[in-house]
Order: sequence, then C-alpha cells, then structure tokens
Amino acid sequence: MFKILIPAVAALGLVAHAAQSYTAEDGAPVALVERLATTPVEIAPAAPALGWHFHTEGDTAKLAYGVANSDQLVLMLMCKDGEDKVSTLGSVRAVADTASGQTSYEDPMTGGILHESEIDKHDAALADLAKTGKITVVSDQGKVAIESVPGSAVADQEAVNAFFASCGSAPA
Repeated sequence: MFKILIPAVAALGLVAHAAQSYTAEDGAPVALVERLATTPVEIAPAAPALGWHFHTEGDTAKLAYGVANSDQLVLMLMCKDGEDKVSTLGSVRAVADTASGQTSYEDPMTGGILHESEIDKHDAALADLAKTGKITVVSDQGKVAIESVPGSAVADQEAVNAFFASCGSAPA
C-alpha cells in the first residue's frame, strides 16, 4: 500500500507546486488563477450570418435563405422561366395565400422535418419578398419573418432581384 501512497502524495505535491509561481522581486507566490486571468483568451468566431443567396442549376433559379456555401438551409425557393409556380423547400413553411401541394416529411440526413409546397408566382408573399427582402414563414416557434441581417441587406436584395428576374419577372 505504501508503494502506491508515497508516489501519489509526491505527485500531489508536484501539482501543488506547479500551480504556484514566484515573482522575481520578492518571491511572493502568485496564484495560478491570477496568472490565467491576465492570459489572453482566444475568442470563438461569430456564427455565420444567415442571408439570401441566389444561384442557378441548369434552367432552375434558386433563392436560398441560409448560410452561404453550406448545407445550413432554412428555406429555398425554386422556379423556371415561363412557369406559373415557385416551389419551396425548407425547415419552415412559407406563409402564402396560394400555397398548394403542401407536404412534410423527415429529412433522412438531419432527422428534422422538411416542408414542400408550390406558390403562385403572383402571390402577395412573393411580391413582398421582391420588394422588402423578407417573407413570413411558420416555424416551430410560430409565424416569424425571415430577412436580411444588418450589413447584408444590399447583397441580399440583389440575390432576391436576380431570382425574380430569372423566374421571368418580379411578382406584381
């Protein structure tokens, strides 16, 4: 038993000694906590901002609200020039008077619920999105507006405008 106890006590003594240091001037102990309080701390980067992002895939125009260049998607709108409907896909459901074909299912990748629907291109919800860059959706927390974050409103509105231009025209 003493074979284990003596090394354990010695190790505790070394840990206690290492937790203290002495100043050069007077040899007074400086607590480890005081040293850590003056040590620079690296701050974690801010969470990526959500915003509107436009791209095309073949003849399909896509406007996604989420984090750029990632799979973090809240809502995606998709359309083709000449079609009368805009398709939606997301973890939220767009609030629109003309929404049809609404379905919900479990996302096999995340386990979350995805919602799909189609909205008439001339629905008031899309007209508001074209004008203001925001749209009302239903989420787990109820109705909320998704919109640009401060500092990205201009780029977001450009993405929204490009989407509606690719769909044939901005909604009335």
